[in-house]
Amino acid sequence: MITSDKINSVQRKIKNFLAEIEREENVKITFGTCRYDAAQYGTRMTVKTLVKSESTETVDVSNCKRLGLPSNVIGMTFLLRGVKYQVTELKMRNRKYPIIAKNIRTNKSYKFTPTSVKSYLGTKLTRKDAEGLLG
Repeated sequence: MITSDKINSVQRKIKNFLAEIEREENVKITFGTCRYDAAQYGTRMTVKTLVKSESTETVDVSNCKRLGLPSNVIGMTFLLRGVKYQVTELKMRNRKYPIIAKNIRTNKSYKFTPTSVKSYLGTKLTRKDAEGLLG
């Protein structure tokens, strides 16, 4: 019978096994939400490369420019209600909340608007200012 304890046990074993693959292939493997019943469970697994290519850096810079953010926004941290967050990625398909930042303490990711992140970072950049900074 599948229970949440059984799922946690299986996923812990899978993560331990995948840790070697992560090191060898220079990727990060994560599991998404899980659906289960008494007989089976399913989850989504995501594999992201940790290698930044020149093309992905160019995309990040152009996306930052489009959002009016500094080009080095990925990795920046900000404080919100006493909790520290770190900007981890930009998801341009999500028009309203394209900025993803993780809670440093819990490692959980949250979505933010460009306006809110600019204010949390103390950045009062307009699109024109950002273009000037980026050349």
